[in-house]
This record gives sequence, C-alpha cells and structure tokens, in this order.
Amino acid sequence: MEYFFYIFFFFTIYFQLFLLLSFFDRNEESSEEKGNPSLDRELPTVTIIIPCFNEEATVEKTVSSLLNLNYPKEKLSIFIVDDGSTDNTWRVIQQFKDDSRVRLFHKKNEGSKFAALNYALRYIETELVGVLDADSWVQEDALMYTVKEFLKDKEVMAVIPSMVIADPDSLTRKAQRAEYEVGIFVRKVFAKIKTVYITPGPFSLFRKKVFDTLGPYREAHHTEDAEIALRMQKAGYPIAYSEKTIVYTVGPKTIPKLIKQRIRWTYGFIRNAIDYRELFFNRKYGELGFVVLPMGLFRIFLAVFLFPISLWLLSKPIMRNVEKWRSVGFSFDFPHIFSGNFDTFFLHLNSITILSLLGFLFTVIAVIIGRMILHEKRKFLLLDYVAMLFIYIFVAPLWLAKSLWNAVRLKKGSWR
Repeated sequence: MEYFFYIFFFFTIYFQLFLLLSFFDRNEESSEEKGNPSLDRELPTVTIIIPCFNEEATVEKTVSSLLNLNYPKEKLSIFIVDDGSTDNTWRVIQQFKDDSRVRLFHKKNEGSKFAALNYALRYIETELVGVLDADSWVQEDALMYTVKEFLKDKEVMAVIPSMVIADPDSLTRKAQRAEYEVGIFVRKVFAKIKTVYITPGPFSLFRKKVFDTLGPYREAHHTEDAEIALRMQKAGYPIAYSEKTIVYTVGPKTIPKLIKQRIRWTYGFIRNAIDYRELFFNRKYGELGFVVLPMGLFRIFLAVFLFPISLWLLSKPIMRNVEKWRSVGFSFDFPHIFSGNFDTFFLHLNSITILSLLGFLFTVIAVIIGRMILHEKRKFLLLDYVAMLFIYIFVAPLWLAKSLWNAVRLKKGSWR
C-alpha cells in the first residue's frame, strides 16, 4: 500500500512546487506600467445582482455594503432578486425600494440560483455585470479595484475577488478562515497562469459581452459559477484576479453544514469537469488542461482511496500500544526526551513522514503568502490552522467520497 502513498505524495508535492514556482517566476506589470485610470468619465456602468432565498438575517448588510461603495451613483445599479423566500426576506429588502440605484424583483422559487441570476440578466443594460451572494459583503473600494482590472486590460472578460471569512465564531469557521487564506495564494497563481476555473458567487464581475455571446447561466449541477468560468476558458475569454477586492463571507458554522456545502462544490466540479472533458490534455488550454483540472480530479480519486487505508495503518500502532498497555500498564515516562539524552535515532523518519512534513511546510508557506497578499495584520492564530489540517485530514475525505459516489449515481444536492 505504500506505493499508493508515494504516488499521492509525488503528485501532491509536484503540484505544490508547480504553484510556488509559478507564483515567483511570472512577474506582473504594476498598475503604474499598465496605467491606473480613475476618472469618473472613464468608469463603466455596473449592475450587481443579489440572488437571495431566505436571507433575512444577512441581506440588509449585503445591500448596505453595495450602497456604500466608492463608485459614482449614476453608474451603479443593484438588482435584488427574491427567489420565492419563505421568511421575511422580501419585507427586509423593502427598505431599499426608494433608492434610485436599487431595483427589487420577486419571483417564484425554482430551487436553483442560476434561475434567479438569469431572471435579472434579462433586464440588465450596463457594461459590466456582477454577482454578490446575500450572505456576503464588500469593502467600500471593492468595486473600484475590480473595475480598474477591466480598464487596465480590454481583453479581460471577468474579474474575481479575494474572499475572506468574516469574524469566525466557531472552530469550523476558524478553519475556513485559514483555508481561505491558502486559497488567496492559489487564486493568485491561477490568475497568473490563466487557469482560473471558477468565478465565485461573492462579487465576481463580467463584461456583459460574456452573456451576450456565450449565453446566460446554466444549471450546471448547482455550480453555475464553475460552469461559466469553464465556458469562458473554452471560448478563450481571459479571467483576471483583483487581490485588493476584499469580499467578506460567513461560511458554514458547523461541520455537517460544511460537509453539505463541500459535497455540492465537489460534485459540481466533478460533473462540470466531465461536461468539459475536451479541455483535458488539450494544448490549446495550456496548464489548465494539462495540470490544474487533471490534478483536481486525480487528487479527489486518490484521497478517497487512501483515506480508509490511512485509518487502517494508523490503527495498527494504536492497537499494538493498547496491547502493550494491557500487558505492562500505561506509563507517562519518556526518558529519551526529557532526560537530556534525546537522540534522533528515536524519531521515526521514514520517507512518508518526510513527504508529509514537506506538504505541511507548503501549507505554511501558502498561508504566509496569502496573508501577505491580503496585507493581513491580524495575529497569526495557530488554532485556525490546526483546525484546518484536522478538517482536511479527517473530514474532507468524507465529503470527497460522498461527492464521488453522488457523481457516479448522478445524484445532485440542492442549492440550499
């Protein structure tokens, strides 16, 4: 079984080195080199769509953050689509009906986010179209930073933001905060090598041309944000990343809710990858087709396969120690460590242990770089990263296995 672990670690560390080398190897032009337009007359008109279903607790903060954006009022429109909520969402958003920038829509629930987005797309006439989930909110300069990415490069067709977990109030959310900081680094690299394959719901913006030429959102296994990005990659439409565009989101509070969310995400990735299988190992799509997408699928399959084997291998020394303790009793005596005569001979440094430490070192590096990109000044909290590692080692295989099983059975979950 060790051979499977070696295969897993080889591809994992290969991918990690690929990300690091790509990050440090490819230099971007600075804003000063490309130009940094900021005059009101140069700014495009923008519409932000907020699809919501039973979001009475968060939608007010979401809309308020958009109304407080540092952007010309006459060039900003906000479309709020209540997708048949059964709570007080419609009543809550009525407070914004008199604002000239806001337009309210109420439609029958169709059980999917893409339908709510497409409902709003029919009424949009602005140059740029954005999406903001109703449980997320933005900093006041977020739109300006995003728009400048469009102005710096006329070829860019979409821009994605930096996502941050806001004020985590549970261990699960603290783990996600650390995970999202790693994600900042990964997103930066993917944008550099032109392999972005998802335009996340929290504040991704598009040129309206994308929907005019490629069509509206599709159901796409409840992951329309991944499908539209893959459709753009297939069409050769560049997707950029604005690291200064900060979007705050809450994230699932408990492990069961996190598992449900990630089952939907992973299932959607697998099914969309199958739908866009022509991108795989196609020279036309460069690293996206040869590295990023294949590695994403490969790691899912291998992680699911190795998880039960890992548990079995982990149980063997535990059972041996249990038998030993039953025979001679349990002792807290560790003479080799605390006597001052510790010798590295007593460390079990086999190749798998060394490879595991290398993988952990990459995670630390990714976190540090992600925090640097965000200019994060918050104290480094070890608990966040311990929780993240615990979830990825012991919980992630559960949602990966369930997602894979659902993909085989063609059984998708719900939007909520």
